[in-house]
Amino acid sequence: MFALALILACCCCCWPAESAASIGIVKSLAEQQSDGSYFFAYEAANGNYREEVGIVKEDSLEVSGVYRYLDDSGHSVEVSYVADQNGFVPRGFHIRAGSNINKPL
Repeated sequence: MFALALILACCCCCWPAESAASIGIVKSLAEQQSDGSYFFAYEAANGNYREEVGIVKEDSLEVSGVYRYLDDSGHSVEVSYVADQNGFVPRGFHIRAGSNINKPL
């Protein structure tokens, strides 16, 4: 459960703030299984989207997903990620290869 909270916190911090105008949701899906596994996806009218799958395995949760948003220059930024017993591992063209978000501070 800690991994899920960490992922959500990271994604919320990285997600760019929108203007005061409301942006409509054009797609929204969610499914939760009795074992705690889940899937959700949404897409906004401006092209931002996020999809995530969480799978319960014994005493752990393995999460994978992808999100996309437009940066301040109007370029599409997409990040895929995995979070499991090895930590949170993001991948994207703007993320330096070999960077380790799991290093101790």
